[in-house]
Formats: sequence, structure tokens, C-alpha cells
Amino acid sequence: MQTNNFNLWIKKVLGNNVKKMLIYLLFPQRNQFMLFNYANRAKKRRVNLNYWLESENLGDTLSPVIVNYMLSLRGISCDMEVKKRHHLYAVGSVLTAGIQDCTVWGSGILNATLTYRLKNRKLDIRAVRGPFTQVVLMDYGFNCPSVYGDPAILLPEIYTPVKIEKKFKFGLIMHKDQILEFEANSDIISINICTTNFHEFVDLLNSVEVIISSSLHGIILAESYGIKAVLLRPQVDILKYYDWYYSTGRYRFPVAGCVREAIDTIPVELPHLDELRRKLKEAFPYDIYQ
Repeated sequence: MQTNNFNLWIKKVLGNNVKKMLIYLLFPQRNQFMLFNYANRAKKRRVNLNYWLESENLGDTLSPVIVNYMLSLRGISCDMEVKKRHHLYAVGSVLTAGIQDCTVWGSGILNATLTYRLKNRKLDIRAVRGPFTQVVLMDYGFNCPSVYGDPAILLPEIYTPVKIEKKFKFGLIMHKDQILEFEANSDIISINICTTNFHEFVDLLNSVEVIISSSLHGIILAESYGIKAVLLRPQVDILKYYDWYYSTGRYRFPVAGCVREAIDTIPVELPHLDELRRKLKEAFPYDIYQ
């Protein structure tokens, strides 16, 4: 049974309570598996990068892109043999999705209800997405430095498109689990976050003046490329959005209730990301690739 189908079977057929019981049953062997994928074993003597594979969500699939870029700066192969098995968490709200002992570089928590999965784990934390994640980790007794930043902010160092004409006033990016019908017109384009083609996605981003997004990485990537963005109220826990805004020193920001309201909303000022990028890169755990 393929990994994705196996996980969906556990989730849909067995239910959340049985799934929680499986977590505790598997906990002693947790480091033998990849991120919450009971059918996918982690490689021995390798650094195993853990990220969501259950859907083509660009924010999640950027994790290997960003990590491989960081490794390339030192001429390191992602598949090099190391002294022992390691787990690395990078892009995404994955800290409370898995149960492994791991090194954390820029990850965040999804919501407060899943924090029980932090118990009894060994976390080597180098950077986190933002201060909300930091507070939760410190409440569980972890040492957590004040080094913030979602690693996706480094994507402009990997790919910067040639000058693209601004064809649309607004670009609409919906969270992968959110469907919203809107009246299309010549001023607005819908941009699908459910893709692995970041080149095409970034090109579309740069063809609009303002992004309206209920997807966190829609906001992060737009602002990383210098495009102002308005947060459209998501249908998921909003904590991770606060994590991002607070990590950039912005403590007040508008949240639009609908597309029409977002169109009439003045976007929050763009963040200054140079210092965040510098500290995030300095915190990359090159030492585990030894």
C-alpha cells in the first residue's frame, strides 16, 4: 500500500482516536519512520528531511528545494552518508505533525490542539517560523533561540524571474483546503497553490500588483518577492499566520472576510527580510551532515 493511501486509510477508516493510540504505540520506534508516514521508513546513516507529501501544496514541497539550496552553498549532497540517522524539519507547520526526534530549522506548529505530540521528544532547535511557535516550545521545556523565519523567504535567492509585466491588479490564492467562488474579471487572476512548479507560480505572482491569500505561503512568497499581500480569513486555525507576521515585527495587520473586502483593504507594509534571511542562513544545521 502506498504511503499516502496508507495514511489516508488510517485517518478516514480508523478515526482520530485510534490514530492517536497508534502514535503512542509507535512512539518507541518513532525515529525509524518519516513524518507521520507509518509505511515509509527513514534511511539509516542519512539526514531524513521530513515534510508533507500527502498533497501538492507548494509551501510543503519547497522544503527540499530550500534545503538542497543551502547544502549546495557548501557543496554537500542531500544523500551523503552521515554518522547516524537524523531527522530534519524545515518548511511548514510540521512540528506537531510528526513524532520524531529531530533538528528544527524554520518549522512551525499548526495549532494548539496537537501540541501533545511534542511530549517526550528530543528537539534540536536552530530556528522556528515565529514567536508563537517559540513560546509553545518553551512551554514544553525546549531551548528555543529567537531566530525566526520561514525558510521559504530564501526562494528569491534560488529563482528570480526576468522582469514580468504587471497584467493584473489582484492575484487570489486560496488555502489548499478552501474553495471560494468569485466573479472573475480582468483585474483579478486565480493562482493555484497546489503545485510543485515554483517557477511558474513565482512568475504568476510577479504578474500582479497585490496578492489576496488565505494560504500562508501565498502571503509569505508574495512578500518575499516584494509584492504586497492581504490576508483573506482562512478556514483553518489562524495561529500560524500570526507566527509569520509577528516574526517580521508586524503586530497589526488586516484580515479580510471576503474577496470584495480584501480588494478594498490597504495591505500591511512589506517586511524587511534581509536580517531574517541572514540569521536563518547562519542557523542552518550543517553540522548534522557529518
